[in-house]
Amino acid sequence: MIFHAGAFGPEWFADRAFDVCVIGTGPAGLSLARRLARHGLTVALMEGGGTELSFESQEIYDGENVGADYWPLSASRRRFLGGSSNCWGGWCRAFDAADFDPVKHHPLSGWPIGKADLDPYAAETDEVLDVGAAEDMPASSFGKDTGDFRQIDFRFSQERLLAPRFMAELRASQKIQLFLEANLVDLELDDRRRTVRHAIFRSFMRPEKFEIQAKAFVLCLGGLENPRFLLNANRQIAAGIGNQHDLVGRFFNEHPHQNVGHVLLREPMLNREFYAPQRHLIEQQEILSFALYFSPVRQLSFTHELIRSAACNVAFIERLAEVVRGTDTRCYVGGLDDFLKQWRNPDIMLTGTLSIASEQALDRESRVRLGDDTDRFGMRRIELDWRYGELDFRTIRTAATAFGELLAESNVGRLKIADWLLDDTAVFPGTDTAQVGGPHHMCTTRMSDSPRQGVVDRDCRVHGMDNLFIGGSSVFATGGYSNPTYTIVQLALRLADHLAVSV
Repeated sequence: MIFHAGAFGPEWFADRAFDVCVIGTGPAGLSLARRLARHGLTVALMEGGGTELSFESQEIYDGENVGADYWPLSASRRRFLGGSSNCWGGWCRAFDAADFDPVKHHPLSGWPIGKADLDPYAAETDEVLDVGAAEDMPASSFGKDTGDFRQIDFRFSQERLLAPRFMAELRASQKIQLFLEANLVDLELDDRRRTVRHAIFRSFMRPEKFEIQAKAFVLCLGGLENPRFLLNANRQIAAGIGNQHDLVGRFFNEHPHQNVGHVLLREPMLNREFYAPQRHLIEQQEILSFALYFSPVRQLSFTHELIRSAACNVAFIERLAEVVRGTDTRCYVGGLDDFLKQWRNPDIMLTGTLSIASEQALDRESRVRLGDDTDRFGMRRIELDWRYGELDFRTIRTAATAFGELLAESNVGRLKIADWLLDDTAVFPGTDTAQVGGPHHMCTTRMSDSPRQGVVDRDCRVHGMDNLFIGGSSVFATGGYSNPTYTIVQLALRLADHLAVSV
């Protein structure tokens, strides 16, 4: 059943109690709520926005970047039913087994769970994300000998917008009550400060606060908003809930996305190929993992590149175009300039690009913190201090250099490494010329068996709390290189099974 939270007064909510209150309706929240309902549990599913994008709701996501150049904070996510699935590109890949293992030259790395803990949820994750069976990978340009690399693949969602697919199910559900425009503003804890008694919300329509009572509560607000809320929840615990060791919001991780070079090919290339490092390359060079995107330069369309150039000329038009089309405008590639280059030089079809999405090192000072500005509900806004370091830069430089050597040794082509990678300043190109990041917001309430190294335990329960849990990529212990949505859903389904036997 679906309700508008502003249509009811506080007394209406006071008469209701649920088994689980799930806050947020992105891939984590929707997956969790649906599986809990199949277990027979009653669920209050709370969404801060409505069924469509609105400036009133999206403005809550405004914040300030105070670290490395990054996307505007309100532009990298969506605050309405479906959450960030509304701006998801559909890329799917499960984490490799090695992604969960500690790496000796990467302090704090390693998860308290492994791939085997998530594999049982692969089939249902495929269903949730509408992912078909893996297709055969294109033949590698290098034949069977890929040297220090292994060829990998990604799968893609056939229907990226989750909310429309599940809307009929949500309307008909007798176990899930979905409340729209229900904005979380606080949690009321018991006298021991260990148990959440109820969650406190406000709607856009009414000034009164209302409360949701449940046996367990799960924050599925996203990698930036999960820590933001916990830090704001300081009425009963001065440092914020779950922040007894000053870890909430720390270790903010991305997947740095950069173009690392251009390739002159010996023969035309038909399909994009993906490569990841062999384990021995990671250990020998003391780097992190990554995915290389080896792509042919395709024939550009004049009409398409004209539209891209027009949309990217003004920030507002760019955002409007993305909302209308439902896809990333990709202002960092193409455009009329690239079309003209290709038109003047037909031989450009024998060129390719090499780009990377890399794992990022855990850095305590890379973090989400609170600024002084507040939103309309009095919640302090985010300051994002994204940082990257020498290990991140070395990983990308080593990846490009090693792949360039493979190209030359195999006589497939030659790589011209991007100038910025040869610069000793070790600064990534910014948003004016590069994609910069996923945007994937990870590790800000990271998982660890020790409360001195993480915010949640292996069951996603906040350390020191009895009935407060967190869903989403903020619980990732490390980011790996794979796009996070697939693993987000696997973790949510696993958490539902845990709650089904513990609530």
